[in-house]
Amino acid sequence: MSMLSTIKSLTLSEISRLREMVEGPPTPDLVKAVECARRDWQLALKEADYIDSDLDEYVIFKINSAERRYMALLEQARKEGTCAWPELTQFSCADEFSADSGHRENEPVCTG
Repeated sequence: MSMLSTIKSLTLSEISRLREMVEGPPTPDLVKAVECARRDWQLALKEADYIDSDLDEYVIFKINSAERRYMALLEQARKEGTCAWPELTQFSCADEFSADSGHRENEPVCTG
């Protein structure tokens, strides 16, 4: 019973620290990080429309840093092979057009 009373006395921060020691530090989802960086970059670009002339340099710095962070995360995702979209290998042109039906008008031509 002493073990149970010890566990009950732990605070939330101690529990999270123990979990981090066992599981390792939590890693953010790379796709979510890239999306968040993209939104930050877009917001920085929009902010340029509403700033005072005294803050020009600040907004330019903010835009450049947000863009660099976004590009760095994209590069990291590319190196890790992370993809935000499902693979397109399921789609093939053979499914759309059969050899005997020929090419139909008003339908897109599949070249790949």
